[in-house]
Amino acid sequence: MKLAGQVALVTGGAKGIGRATAGLFAAEGADVAIVDKDESAGELARKELNVGDTRCLFFGEDVSRFGEVGRIVERAGSELGRIDILVNNAATYLYAESGEIDDWQRLLDVNLTAYWAFAAAAAELMKRQNQGGAIVNVCSVHRLVSDSQSAAYAVTKAGVYQLTRSMAMSLAPHEIQVNSVSPGFIRTDMAIVNGVDETTTTEFEQNYLNNRRIPLNRVGFPDEIANAILFLASRDCRYITGSDIIVDGGLTLTL
Repeated sequence: MKLAGQVALVTGGAKGIGRATAGLFAAEGADVAIVDKDESAGELARKELNVGDTRCLFFGEDVSRFGEVGRIVERAGSELGRIDILVNNAATYLYAESGEIDDWQRLLDVNLTAYWAFAAAAAELMKRQNQGGAIVNVCSVHRLVSDSQSAAYAVTKAGVYQLTRSMAMSLAPHEIQVNSVSPGFIRTDMAIVNGVDETTTTEFEQNYLNNRRIPLNRVGFPDEIANAILFLASRDCRYITGSDIIVDGGLTLTL
């Protein structure tokens, strides 16, 4: 049980990578608090994980409501006794931005500023606990891969990468490790564009599989990202901070 006796807060924890991470953490002995704007999925996750000795809280909030971040972190810490791990995972994606400033701002708020807000609040609590901690940010290969229709998303993920490195330096004296995971193509709701899962299309197969742009020749799955997050959140990597693990089947090898 890699996380026995620990408490984790996972944003975007109701579905996809966040749900897989919350479930894996619970299986490894952690109590978990989930933040997600999808109330029905969040309540379902809470019921599924709130079994046996595992405690699970759900906060039905949009992570971009920055005024609520401190309250969420403090309440989670109070009700579950502490917070040892934060996983910043909540994200949104616009495939073809309209060019409207509201779209740009929405992506910045959810994908970048919320990461800073939750990390800052969780770090303050971890400092008071004085027992170190771990922050894992879910980044993306889009910090490296350019796409004409994903400018704002790529900018936010590049920002997450630099935020991770900067916070790793500032929090190191408090033994709080800050790392990130950069997924490639993962089969989640975010892969669904205009009602179609892009990882199942003929175009995707031709562009990424037939020509081995993804050397492992397949898409990834949420549990494979969750395992990388678990490694960075556990005490197995106490000498790693400011690092990023790319989990993309080798996609970035072919750039």
